[in-house]
Amino acid sequence: MGPSLQMLKNKVDEISFHEYFVRIEFGDGRYIFGAIQKDKSKIDLFAINSIYETIVDLNNKIIYSFEKAVECNPSESLNGYDPFRKPIGNELTALYYIENMVFRTSVLWDLLAQMCNVFWQKEKDPHNIFVESFFHDCSQGKNAQQLAKDIYNYFSEEDKVKGDLENWYGNFDYVKEYRNKMTHRNSPNITAISNFDTYLRPPPIFVLKRATEDYLKAISFIKSILIEIENKILEQN
Repeated sequence: MGPSLQMLKNKVDEISFHEYFVRIEFGDGRYIFGAIQKDKSKIDLFAINSIYETIVDLNNKIIYSFEKAVECNPSESLNGYDPFRKPIGNELTALYYIENMVFRTSVLWDLLAQMCNVFWQKEKDPHNIFVESFFHDCSQGKNAQQLAKDIYNYFSEEDKVKGDLENWYGNFDYVKEYRNKMTHRNSPNITAISNFDTYLRPPPIFVLKRATEDYLKAISFIKSILIEIENKILEQN
């Protein structure tokens, strides 16, 4: 395992969540599973817990995919890398799990927006929340949320590839474009030169680094909103 991959693994290994965010128990292992809350002055803990448990489930699957990609030990050297050759063997397996990470991390960003929507009491229809526009709107005006500003600033980063052991910039846009190619155009893992698209497929380690750093950023923002929620709960109690 090369130093860049080891650095990413060390960071992912630090990620952990409790099984549930809040649980109201009343003896003999029984607990209140959920409730429809009408009091808008209180935090909707059951809604937040539902989102939280989905985040935990999703996070476990992302970490599983990351670990499987790491097991393939994608090369950190460009020696021998040929973008015109289709991926085979371990390289193909690594890309399978990297693509899994890419899709699931996009859902993670959506869940962050859903949690913020509940906690900030924006009352937007969950079916009509679009991550970038949601955080843009929440970062504006007299009631702007600082966390929304931080998130939208991250979304707006200009692309900048730095050293292997440094954080890169523009990962959100890169991963989004990579995902969009998978769903709307040709595979980003196949080089194409045609009127349909002109594209050289990147090395798996390049995509893995960007996808992992984007995932880690989403997790850091999720941890931040959870701290805000915990502090609010303490205030109300």
